[in-house]
Amino acid sequence: MSILFLILFLVPFAASAAAFMFRHIPKWYAVVLSCVPLAILIAGQGRWIGSNIQYAWFPAMSIQFHLNIDALSLVFLYLTAVIIPISLLAAGSLAYAHIFYGLVFLLQGLLIGFFTARDLAVFTIFWEAMLIPLYFIINLWGGPQRQMASLKFLIYMIAGSVLMVAAVLALYFAAGKSFNLDTLAGVSAGAPYAVWLFGIFMLAFAVKTPLFPFHAWLPDAYCQAPVAGTILLSAILSKAGIYGILRIGMELFPTLLQEWSPLLLGLSIAGVFYGGFAAWMQRDFKRLIAYSSFSHVNFVMVGLFVWSQTAHSGAILQALNHGITIAALFLVAGWLEERLGTTSFGHVSGLAKFLPQLCWLTLLFVLSSVALPGTNSFVGELLILFGLFVNYPWAAAFLALTVILSVIYMLRWMQKVYFDEPSLFQDSWMDITVKELAIAAPLAFLILWIGIYPAPVLNQIKPASQKIIAEETT
Repeated sequence: MSILFLILFLVPFAASAAAFMFRHIPKWYAVVLSCVPLAILIAGQGRWIGSNIQYAWFPAMSIQFHLNIDALSLVFLYLTAVIIPISLLAAGSLAYAHIFYGLVFLLQGLLIGFFTARDLAVFTIFWEAMLIPLYFIINLWGGPQRQMASLKFLIYMIAGSVLMVAAVLALYFAAGKSFNLDTLAGVSAGAPYAVWLFGIFMLAFAVKTPLFPFHAWLPDAYCQAPVAGTILLSAILSKAGIYGILRIGMELFPTLLQEWSPLLLGLSIAGVFYGGFAAWMQRDFKRLIAYSSFSHVNFVMVGLFVWSQTAHSGAILQALNHGITIAALFLVAGWLEERLGTTSFGHVSGLAKFLPQLCWLTLLFVLSSVALPGTNSFVGELLILFGLFVNYPWAAAFLALTVILSVIYMLRWMQKVYFDEPSLFQDSWMDITVKELAIAAPLAFLILWIGIYPAPVLNQIKPASQKIIAEETT
């Protein structure tokens, strides 16, 4: 399996190099290449846990190129493998398309490395490097304010993690000059200035996720990025911050994370409500979905900061669910924008009469977003609320109100655009095609499958949450 893992890691980088070198690359060819990691993951199903790549990379500083797949990393690898092809399929006709494909492949390879890194130096390199392709995707193919949005995105990301290198080096010396995460886990709690080191890591993860109130970069970046870029930002980049908390916070600083959990839990709940009310106030459906994404990501963070295996299982599952659902919402929002020529709503209505297939597909994804029973988000949110109720019953009752809030702003969007009195028909209002339905079909399938039969996914997640609880109680 280690050889197959090496192929899994190298294929995206080889595809990226090919895309940069050859100008005329058909879109279908890029999509096929992007599906190779997913095919490899499926081919090795049930045998990935424990797959390992390790060799001396920079012996002078004891840096090992050490990648390892465990139950936690495998969840995020599957999410990456599903979302990358969807993002390429969502991309329309682009200038310098081969450069765009190369950047997406590069991001795919960096994410695979990041989600499997067991050396903190390698983890940090992948963490910082994934910003580069996303910056250029926003800057080169985004909306009218793309330069401002991409620069703001980059400044926030760098500001959030500027001290992270210093924290990594401090842990390196505290561990006797080792970057190995297993070694660091034994010494990090007693390292000099451990509280400050923990705070530095948490700041970096909080900005990238983002945790309230470190979200100012999000609305502009999501709205100015091309549809494919928005899908990558919302479905995968936010999961890098969540994964960082799970991997670094809970492995290296479990005691400090538990001590800080009341504050972090409060910020997360505040973020859920802030994002929900901000979404309610929007007259632009892309910004509405952006704030909705922010609210739901903070809901995931609630599950991370509750010390319960049920809540942590729900948080990991909901991180996966959020990636699927938000990618689906931005996908249909992009198709709606193509037909309307704008992301503002209120000037046209009754589109269900003219775009019935897009309407009902959007409604499915909206129902997933509001956690309707039978959809994927219901299972994850229920587990988080149950874990929260056991520890903080009043907080759980308060947080449950956000389900009503999400119903209000999402169904208000559906009503305003699709179900009010029909506007006069325009020639650009053509319903989605079979090809577009085929693009959305995998996301629709996953939403219904996880919602109706979540046991296989929960069984995959269970070892990861059990490991977290074991580390917290040691």
